[in-house]
Amino acid sequence: MEDNPTFQGSFTADGTAKLLKFPGRVDWIRTINETTTTAGGAGTGVKFEWYRGMSQDYAYEYKKLAADESITFATITSGGFTYIDTKTTPMLGALNATLSAISNAAIPIASATSTATLVAGDIVRFVDVTGGAQMNGIDFEIDTVVANTSFRLVYAPQIVAATTGSFYPVNYPLQFYPKWRTISKITAANPAVVTTTVRHGYAVGQKVRLDVPSEYGMTQMNGLWATITAVPSVSTFTTDIDASAFTTFAWPLTAVAAAGFTPAQVIPFGMDSASTYSGSIADSVYNDDYIGISLAAGTDSPAGALNDVIRWQAGRVTTLNDE
Repeated sequence: MEDNPTFQGSFTADGTAKLLKFPGRVDWIRTINETTTTAGGAGTGVKFEWYRGMSQDYAYEYKKLAADESITFATITSGGFTYIDTKTTPMLGALNATLSAISNAAIPIASATSTATLVAGDIVRFVDVTGGAQMNGIDFEIDTVVANTSFRLVYAPQIVAATTGSFYPVNYPLQFYPKWRTISKITAANPAVVTTTVRHGYAVGQKVRLDVPSEYGMTQMNGLWATITAVPSVSTFTTDIDASAFTTFAWPLTAVAAAGFTPAQVIPFGMDSASTYSGSIADSVYNDDYIGISLAAGTDSPAGALNDVIRWQAGRVTTLNDE
C-alpha cells in the first residue's frame, strides 16, 4: 500500500448517517453534495471537510447562502465527521441522564430532553431505568429520532411504561463476528422466528444456541441448537425449531428483573461451508475491528438528506506537523 493513499467513492443518501471503512489510517476527508450543488436552495451544505486534529463531529462547511448561489464558510461543531478506530475508541459514548420515559407502545418510544448526536440506526444501552429494569444493560437499535424529544426502539419488545433513567450511545458493536445478540421476541410457531434487539448480521445456514432463562416463559427453548433457515429481515431469522407447542415468550416485568436476571440471548457458533465465513472455530473468532469515519446526515451535514448524491475523497499524509 502507498504511504499516503487516496480513497474515493460515492453514495446516495438514505437519510441516516453513513459509515465509511478504510484499510488503514486516514488523515483527511471531504465530501461534495452533488445534489445541492446543482439544485439545492439557500442554507444547504454543498461541501464538507475534516482534518486529523479536529474535534469529533466537527467539520468545515461550505453552504449556499442565498438564491444567488453565493457560498458561506463556517466551522460546525455537531453533525460533521466522527473518526472511529474500534481498537482505541471507547465502546460506549458519554452517559446521557435525560431519559424521562419509555412508552408501552408496541414499538416503544424513549423520551429524552437531549438526543445528542443520535441518528436512525444508532444503538443505545440503558441503565438505571425506573419501572423498566428489564431494559437495563441491554443494547437497542433506534430508527426514528425527534431532536431533543424522543427516539424509537425499533426492535424492542412491548413493556409496561417506564420512567426516568439514563443511556449510553454505543459507538460500535461487539468486536468479533459472528456476534451474540439479545432476543426481544420468539414466535411460538412452526418454524420459530426470533427477533433481536439490534440487527443480527446472521446468514442462512448459520448455527446458533438459544439461551432463554425461565423469566421469559418459553423454557422449552432454553439451550436448544438451531440452524438458521431464512433471514426475513435485518432483525429476524427463522429457525428449524417447531415451537408451536411451547409456552409463550414474554419479557419479564420490572419487579422480576430488578431482582436480577439473565437476558435471553442468541449465541452463534458457526456457519456452514456455503456461507461467507466457513468453519465453526474461525467464525467465532473473526475480528471485526475497523478504522472508519462516520458522516452525519442532514441538509447541513456531510451524509446529506434523503436521496442526495454524495461524492467523497479521503486520504493519508506522510507527515503531520500539528503544533
